[in-house]
Amino acid sequence: MVQIGLFSSAFFTLLAIIFCFIFRKQTWIALLGSSLLTLGLFMPVSFGFLLVGTIITYFLGNKSQNTSKIGVGIGVLIGALVSYKLWETWMESRSLSLGDFWNEDKTWQIMGLSFFVFNAISYLMDIKRGYIKSTDSIFKLAAYLLYFPTLYAGPLHRFNYLNEQFDQAKITKKSFNNGMRLILWGLFKNFVVAQRLNQLQIELRQSDIGGWWTLLIGFIFFFYLYFSFSSFVDFFQGVSEIFNVRLKDNFHKRVYLSRNRHEFWRGWHITLNEWFRDYFFYWQMKFNFWRDKPYFLLLMTYLLIGIWHGITWNFFIWGFINACWILVEKRWKIPERIDELSYSRAIGIVYHLSICSFLALVFIFSSLEELWLRFRMASYFPTEVFIFQKRNVLILLVIFTIVDQYHCWSKDLRMDMYFESLPPWKRRLMYVPLILSIIFFGVFLRGIDNYYLKF
Repeated sequence: MVQIGLFSSAFFTLLAIIFCFIFRKQTWIALLGSSLLTLGLFMPVSFGFLLVGTIITYFLGNKSQNTSKIGVGIGVLIGALVSYKLWETWMESRSLSLGDFWNEDKTWQIMGLSFFVFNAISYLMDIKRGYIKSTDSIFKLAAYLLYFPTLYAGPLHRFNYLNEQFDQAKITKKSFNNGMRLILWGLFKNFVVAQRLNQLQIELRQSDIGGWWTLLIGFIFFFYLYFSFSSFVDFFQGVSEIFNVRLKDNFHKRVYLSRNRHEFWRGWHITLNEWFRDYFFYWQMKFNFWRDKPYFLLLMTYLLIGIWHGITWNFFIWGFINACWILVEKRWKIPERIDELSYSRAIGIVYHLSICSFLALVFIFSSLEELWLRFRMASYFPTEVFIFQKRNVLILLVIFTIVDQYHCWSKDLRMDMYFESLPPWKRRLMYVPLILSIIFFGVFLRGIDNYYLKF
């Protein structure tokens, strides 16, 4: 089976462009057809499962006049997601004795299940609350739930928002140019930065690094997570922008330089945090039992975010530490205390990155015992790794400086809008280092690999 990656993304884009010439006045049909064909060709198991889920969601939202049945449907969706997560955890544990079969053979993995379930739940809950009316067209709902770019990389959207985007979808010169700019930016961040960071952290994990130097693995992996995931969002925002469909932003540009945990969570995986806020935290707060226990409810919210990544003790503790970190910052007013110090911004960044590097280790080590043993090892800095990787490290330092500078220049504008705002000569001049970096410094070992696809 051909693994979903850059080829399938290009296949979807080209197919959608061709279909747009057939369905000139209804571009959303072209996008739906392209999504269905791409999913059916590259991930047939995912396609079958998600198509059944779409039909069930449509029936519950459109045909059921009893809101209690909608509640049962939401429970079924959550149960399906939890069951799959448990099965996935079991298969990953078995892969230790079966080689790396589960991670190598993607046939039985369901792509984008979390994004699908969360969007389906938001659709049904908004109907249940009376915020929206159910759609009369199962094809409109399918376009919302099965749209290939949002299944692959998110972000999460409410039905009305994405439906309105589909209604105005069409290819224009401006939308095509802006889309290609975002695609270029996403490819640059993934192939030149994320893949090189991934190489470095793999080398460190395989070395004898130990003691507190282990945090260096978490530090590098944290930046890899940002550049890997955000590059996918940029890439598929670009694909969607070609058709004048504007997907939401999921990251603040310089979130890696957050000064505290509150600031970080305002800019990291934004739509996921908004989903848990709107459909769990605020929903639970309407019950008397929770109204005088907001801190405990916050803890429950982050525990759920943790086990969303995987039903393991690693992610449970990761969610617990995140909640405690935020509550401690709020109780002791740590951000305000840091702001009173000299060089407060630098101190805040070091403070956040230090703890964040530790939390990132949860994603790397298969068990907490393995992580604990690594910390208990003799403190050792693997000089030989950095000698071997000296070219890679030098390229990363230069490229990261370029990325951060582009982020500073663009300020609050999305990168395509920023490029569009520049004079033509300056815009083309800024494309040069991006294109040359991809050609000469890009790493193309595994295609365009989305780490967050596993969640």
